[in-house]
Amino acid sequence: ASSSPCPPPVTPAWQSGLCAQPPAGEPAVVRRPSGTPSGAKLALTTSLSTRGMAPLALPGGGFDTDRPATASSFAASDFDTRKSGEGSAGHSPSMLGHVGSRRSDAKARQSRAVAQGSVVTEDIDDSSLVKLLRRRANRQCKLLTRSRGFQTTMLVALLAALVLPDLWVLFDRPDNSDLDVVLTCVLLLFIGELVVQCIGLTRTYWGSFFFWMDVLGAASVLLDLSYVPNPLTSDDSDISGNAVVVRLARVAKLGARAGRFTKLVKLLRFLPGIKDKGESGTARMITSRLTTILSTRVSCLIIVLVMILPWFSIWTYPAQDYSMTAWLEILEEMSVLGDAQFSEQLEQFSVFYESLGYYPYRLVAKPGVALPNTTSSLLPWVSSRGPPKRVLNALQVESATLRCDFSFKQPTQLTSLMNVILMAFIMMLMVGYSVLLSKSVSAIIMKPLEELLMKVRRMASTIFQSVTSLAVADEGSEDAQDQMLSDDSTADRGDVFGCEAALLEKVLRKLAVVTDRTGFDADAMASLQEDDRAVITGFTGGHQQEAQDWGSVADHDVDAEEAPRHESLLKAQNGMLEVAGLSPDLINSWNINPLELDRARNRAAVTYLVAPHVHGVMYDPVVMGHFLDAAEAGYATNVSYHTWFHAVDVTHCVYRFLDMCGAVEYLNSAERYALLVSATCHDIAHPGLNNIFLVEASHELALRYNDKSPLENMHCARLFELVGNPKCNVFAGLTSGMFQEVRKCCIEAILHTDNAHHFSMVKEIQMLGEVNSEVLAVARSGYVKDSKSFPPKDVVDVFRQSEVRMKLIKLLLHFADISNCVKPFRICRIWAMKVLDEFFAQGDQEKAAGIPIQALNDREKVNRPNSQVGFIEFLVSPLVFAVVRVLPPLLPLSAKMVDNTRTWHKIWLEETKPEPTQQEKTALADRISKLEKKAEDCRRG
Repeated sequence: ASSSPCPPPVTPAWQSGLCAQPPAGEPAVVRRPSGTPSGAKLALTTSLSTRGMAPLALPGGGFDTDRPATASSFAASDFDTRKSGEGSAGHSPSMLGHVGSRRSDAKARQSRAVAQGSVVTEDIDDSSLVKLLRRRANRQCKLLTRSRGFQTTMLVALLAALVLPDLWVLFDRPDNSDLDVVLTCVLLLFIGELVVQCIGLTRTYWGSFFFWMDVLGAASVLLDLSYVPNPLTSDDSDISGNAVVVRLARVAKLGARAGRFTKLVKLLRFLPGIKDKGESGTARMITSRLTTILSTRVSCLIIVLVMILPWFSIWTYPAQDYSMTAWLEILEEMSVLGDAQFSEQLEQFSVFYESLGYYPYRLVAKPGVALPNTTSSLLPWVSSRGPPKRVLNALQVESATLRCDFSFKQPTQLTSLMNVILMAFIMMLMVGYSVLLSKSVSAIIMKPLEELLMKVRRMASTIFQSVTSLAVADEGSEDAQDQMLSDDSTADRGDVFGCEAALLEKVLRKLAVVTDRTGFDADAMASLQEDDRAVITGFTGGHQQEAQDWGSVADHDVDAEEAPRHESLLKAQNGMLEVAGLSPDLINSWNINPLELDRARNRAAVTYLVAPHVHGVMYDPVVMGHFLDAAEAGYATNVSYHTWFHAVDVTHCVYRFLDMCGAVEYLNSAERYALLVSATCHDIAHPGLNNIFLVEASHELALRYNDKSPLENMHCARLFELVGNPKCNVFAGLTSGMFQEVRKCCIEAILHTDNAHHFSMVKEIQMLGEVNSEVLAVARSGYVKDSKSFPPKDVVDVFRQSEVRMKLIKLLLHFADISNCVKPFRICRIWAMKVLDEFFAQGDQEKAAGIPIQALNDREKVNRPNSQVGFIEFLVSPLVFAVVRVLPPLLPLSAKMVDNTRTWHKIWLEETKPEPTQQEKTALADRISKLEKKAEDCRRG
């Protein structure tokens, strides 16, 4: 051979699976484990034979290749060629790698094989071949254990092992030779099953509970084989004197046979209601596993009871039958007295056993024993009932001179019948309790859990779809993963996800991506120059720097330069209150009613309510005066409820809420100022008609604002139209950034006075309470002990979050807007009549225009007191109960709301004509009782 390097030969295409068989004249190269002598061709012969080849060993160590290999024999090669650098089957020719240089002796063998047409072996690692064979065996055994044929065979074998020994007794078979054949086959099947499961289920089966039970079940078959010595039943000659041994033998056999039931436990998973039908879902998976575990435990408990309980009776004093030995002794004594006495005694002996299940069927003299001739002439004695057909049913009892054979056919058959019935009873218990457990687990766990997880799937799927639309630009790499969610043909997107945990994980990943996309890196922002900040601000459309300057809650103390002006303004406002006949104490109570005040008093009150001492933002008093004049003029005077008086009332409520709840700790000055200004104009220019009417009538406002809260949008627009006038611009002293944020607060607060947002707001506040339940519970307890302790630091930290502050701003204005029913009943009733009068006026217009009259607008059908009970119960109370959990200082309002409801109930009983029926009275009383209970639960926390 040349010493110069040679290019490695390319793996033949037929060897890589690219063609069916090697070309003519090219040898079939087959691997041979390294270290195997060239003459030892057994492994190679086996490998070739499994591929449809029939190589014949030649004396010189080669193989006869006259028999051609089939096409599939080479294409389906079981050996991995990648470890030696060969191209694997299925690759294109351009991807076939080169094989490394062969050893010189391997080249020589290959050259000789080409010339002779024989098969060449290539060395491979022994451990690789062993691993390959082990993997194949593991896969095949696993498939075998799951096959229906294998399971059916093992079930039949198990039933045979359980009942065949007793059936052989019941059918009175002469011996157990044929039974031994069947049970030997069963034993071999059990051993084969044990081996197959050990190979196919190595990790989960080897050493497990079922492994040891299968070993016990297989070993117990040996006790029923007659050719296997059994120490407990090998000597039955003295059976009457060893009843304990007999009982012990029977218990051992029964217990060992009952041990085979553990094999039946594995088949419980195929029962109806337990078998896994392949439904997806976490609830079904949990239920299936729990049912299997419980069924296994209960079945094993039943088996243990069957095996253990009989052992407690072994050592008790057994009832033994001494009649057989006693009769034999009597007959032995009579045999020496003469044939008359002996014959008479034989007759009595036969009659004695006629009523018993066992009987003597033959009496003979023992060999070598001399008896009187008269007695010998009567022996052997044979009963007319005949001997047992089954040899094992016969029992010999001997005395000094006589030997008697007894037939125990009936007792052994009865025992076997009881055994069969016991086995059937155990199987019924196992199956019955397993099915019962399955139904119980399904009813108690699966159905509620499935409903809960279905909601989780739907909610998470909805979140996922929403977040996906935001994150799609940032997660292009996950498009393929999420493609199934964009398939419009999917009827229920919640069903796409089989695992709730995986779905929630996807949602969290998406949310993380959105968070990363919408946030700015703090370090990077700190290093930016002013020009760079301006670019970001212009691109985002916001006022980044200015918002950061005031976005957090600032100190609410007045600056030293503004202090003198602030003090003078406060004195002027207090003086205005005194001139108007009002006092700060009245303002700081719930007893003020703008409807009972004249224009001057209302003006003095509202000026005090929006003053700088409430929020800390200084303004020009003259500008504020012009603003309030314009706002008052903007309210309609021809409506009953939505007037300037209602605006003053709501502003007063907002003022009280801010003061009672310590808003100065978590709402900054600008936010409090924006909230109070919004209250003064939240219903400006209200026409006395609701949004539904405007939409139904195609009103100009509904057309302008596309049916989306037309009134509230109009109120916002009117507010900023007023502010746009320099004489009324109460926001003139704010920077541009602060003005944008104040405008945002005003718009959000006013738009959310639309009752269409009411229940969503209730949900938001409930969620806020749930998320921070621990912190709020501590704050509530502290408030009960000290009313001045609210809000504590932990609550302030929560409320200072920007999204929470915005929720509170919207909440305070909306709650103030519908707060009439939490005030003293005198004020509550006046406002209720006002709003109902406005509803009825709208109903008259609806009737005139041919528009469907809304529920509360028909003056001929609406009962005023009853409508207020419903308004409180269904609209106000859910919000109140949610609010007092978040803001404990407002808790007294819930008690006042319940008191007002009771008063409305009393008025309903007194003034309703015709008088309500007893059923109506009971129904309304029940509703109020439930409301009282909810209020009490809310008070207790």
